[in-house]
Amino acid sequence: MRVVVLGAGTAIPARGHSPAGLYVQAGGEHLLFDAGPGTAQRVHQAGVSLWQIDRIFLTHAHVDHCLDLVTILFALRIPQPVRKKPLAIYGPRGLTRLYRQLNAAFHRWLEPRTYRLTLNELGETTRRFHGYTITTRWMRHSTPALGYRLEVSSKRLAYSGDTDVCDNIVAIGRDADLLILECSHPDERKVAGHLTPTECGRIAAAAHCRHLALTHFYPVFQGYDIRARVRRSFHGRLTLAKDFTTLRV
Repeated sequence: MRVVVLGAGTAIPARGHSPAGLYVQAGGEHLLFDAGPGTAQRVHQAGVSLWQIDRIFLTHAHVDHCLDLVTILFALRIPQPVRKKPLAIYGPRGLTRLYRQLNAAFHRWLEPRTYRLTLNELGETTRRFHGYTITTRWMRHSTPALGYRLEVSSKRLAYSGDTDVCDNIVAIGRDADLLILECSHPDERKVAGHLTPTECGRIAAAAHCRHLALTHFYPVFQGYDIRARVRRSFHGRLTLAKDFTTLRV
């Protein structure tokens, strides 16, 4: 699996830390996990065409994780090049309502012209696709939010989206080759629904993951030693992601 962090930050502008987005090439398919503002442009900058994307998996319906659905769906209406292969979007309950509201707000300019669009609301489930499996579990956040576990042969990738500490994030990260966790705020400025560096280290240690990558950093981290806090509990490979950090699983 090839994994590119398209956005390692939040809605607050910060150099090298754009809103959430993750590109994964797995099982012969091109996948997006989350689509925060600017994701469409960063997909292009990462050397991938929007017309290649097979599926989009949203963790939750907060602006910094889903707003570029508007840009992506609008772009795919453009007649050159013509998109013909289907696009499937997955997310927690409320996904269909979100799409309808966005489409109405933009005068139905998000509707596909030349391809089939499917919307799939997920709960806790496991689904098999072309060469890989996706497992979802509910996260602990201020709105319905899913964490994802992707398995290709013997390789395992887990992505938290936004969450507070919960058993389910340990479960989807269990024995993962790569666990991508949000790390929003310092320990001293804990915000409900999000993780701190110390909490990330404890989760990674409990899950026995091999490689921990942290993302979703707020600018308040400037000058803060994130690694030292994580290393109190977790001693495996550690990456502090920036935009376009590329990882192999």
